[in-house]
Amino acid sequence: MPGGRRNAASRSGQSKFQANFYVSSNIGIRSNSGEGTAGNGADDKKSEHYGMKALAPKHVPIPVVPVDGHLTFEVLSLVVSIIAASLQMLNLYRTVWWLPHSYNNYSMNFYLIDPYLLVFIIIMIARQFIYSLLHRIIDVSSPVRLLPNAQKIMRVTLLIIVINILCWCLYHLAERHNSMKIFYLCYPSLSIYFVMFGINAAPFFDISAPLYGNDEKKTKFPMDKPLHNCSLNASAIRAEVSTLRTDFNWRLKRALFASSSSAYICGIAPIIFAPQHLHFNIPWVVQYAILFWLERVIAHFSYAYPVRYCDVLHRAALHLGRWVKIENRNSHTYAQVWNDSILWRHGSVVRHNKEIYRSEGFCTVAEPGNSNHSRFYDLFRNPTILLCSVLGLQLLLVCAQLLILLCTTDWYQVLSMTLLLVINYYTLFKVTRDYLICWKIYHAEQIIQDKSQMTANSTIQ
Repeated sequence: MPGGRRNAASRSGQSKFQANFYVSSNIGIRSNSGEGTAGNGADDKKSEHYGMKALAPKHVPIPVVPVDGHLTFEVLSLVVSIIAASLQMLNLYRTVWWLPHSYNNYSMNFYLIDPYLLVFIIIMIARQFIYSLLHRIIDVSSPVRLLPNAQKIMRVTLLIIVINILCWCLYHLAERHNSMKIFYLCYPSLSIYFVMFGINAAPFFDISAPLYGNDEKKTKFPMDKPLHNCSLNASAIRAEVSTLRTDFNWRLKRALFASSSSAYICGIAPIIFAPQHLHFNIPWVVQYAILFWLERVIAHFSYAYPVRYCDVLHRAALHLGRWVKIENRNSHTYAQVWNDSILWRHGSVVRHNKEIYRSEGFCTVAEPGNSNHSRFYDLFRNPTILLCSVLGLQLLLVCAQLLILLCTTDWYQVLSMTLLLVINYYTLFKVTRDYLICWKIYHAEQIIQDKSQMTANSTIQ
């Protein structure tokens, strides 16, 4: 019967599709296109090889973007912190020395400033620069075989010296001031430090201290910079994403702690130890401390996440892909069981933990329902969004300072806000440059990815 012949042909086509589907699963590729191809063994191998290559996203090389070295950044941070602390002292201890009958010969009442507080502030903001300078000297002068021991001895010696000086300053401050002021000076920084880093002295001196050990650093993080491996192995891609996500969070904690501790020491500590009889503009000094803290946060973010680092995260995100949960599904939706060793094409539908998901991205190896993988893909599939947010915050900060500067009339306020603006202009330049470079590059990369996706879809069909 004609009907019987149609059913037989249908069964034959279905078995042929299942055979081709099995071959595709062995090479790590699956698709829900529902179409099979017939041909000899050589053609199948060529198609399989092309299928593997077609799932690899096309990356656009990033040009060389100048970045500040570690020692250069520490020098700039030290200079900026000294200027900020001096300006906050000026906001508190200013005088009217220009009046004809004034008894002040200087612009500040220096005798009201506690010298032990000054030593405490200088040591806290200079410790990272001193460590970086000594680290560089040891790297240049010490033999290679003695380098690890020399660095450990230097770190322990410097830690003992710094702790002794800080304890000496705190002892004399406790004799002159209320014990609650000592508590306000030490407790916030110490509590945040131990919560973030635990008992680890490395972040106290070096904000760019490597997260990984020497063996793992040689393979994944040479020169303290992560590398991306364009792998077609699903497990390797997920392991790389996990490593990069851990490193990103570690850099985030270091940047937040370094910027917050610097702003607290330079902006809040002078307010805590101001004499009770001293009259000053409380809203102004608090506003100045907040503006300086925002400037430090953006500066540390710009240093911790340069363009090349963001590009590594972006490339890993393209290989990772994302699964979107299908809410309004019907009972006839065909879904395969998710396999963690397979690279899934765009638009594939899988079943995992009694839920149905559809893949998004050029290829997908993420685990369905894994929030960490989804956040990683959303954040780094286009790093321009992240850089645009940082640039927007920096522009708002500069505009707010310009508005404040236009509304101020006191000489010390004009001086402090002007110098803070000059500092922010340098950070604004770097963030704007990084954003423009990334915008042009990833716009071109998106065009290439779209063409590659169309080519791959037409080849499959």
